[in-house]
Amino acid sequence: MSNADGRLRVAMIGHAFMGRAHSQAWRVAPRFFDLPREPVMQVLVGRSPDRAEEAARQLGWAEAQTDWRAVLERDDVDLVDICTPGDTHAEIAVAALEAGKHVLVEKPMANTLDQAERMTRAAERAAARQVWSMVGFTYRRVPAVALAQRLVAEGRIGEVRQVRCQYLQDWLADEQAPGS
Repeated sequence: MSNADGRLRVAMIGHAFMGRAHSQAWRVAPRFFDLPREPVMQVLVGRSPDRAEEAARQLGWAEAQTDWRAVLERDDVDLVDICTPGDTHAEIAVAALEAGKHVLVEKPMANTLDQAERMTRAAERAAARQVWSMVGFTYRRVPAVALAQRLVAEGRIGEVRQVRCQYLQDWLADEQAPGS
């Protein structure tokens, strides 16, 4: 699904910590990247009408709603940005893809293998209709992550059953650093 006027009309579901981070990203991305479509922060969805209205106002969304299912039916939404708790990702993502909406889902993709497999099947069906989806893996270009990916791809590690790691960012401890 895409509109003809060069805009990407976004509905964001969830507005707590990650919703705030994604709102900032939607706002500033055009300043840093040559995007094929201009993001439009169309509608923010939250459970509480009062909190959703306040978050939409603070974060720069055009409007607030509380029924994500109704938002998926709208013609003025091209992409659904899922910033809810992980246990809700599968239900929302599958419904959005079935409704013909592109999907960006915050990590973790899902809380269970079954949920992830359902999401993958829905994404494969949607891709056949040119409806795209992705998980927001922000560290995939970090050298340590790229090395781990290469080692797995080359078969030098064996079957990966679980990964647990820490990515320490010393700038977070610097009181003078932006965002710390």
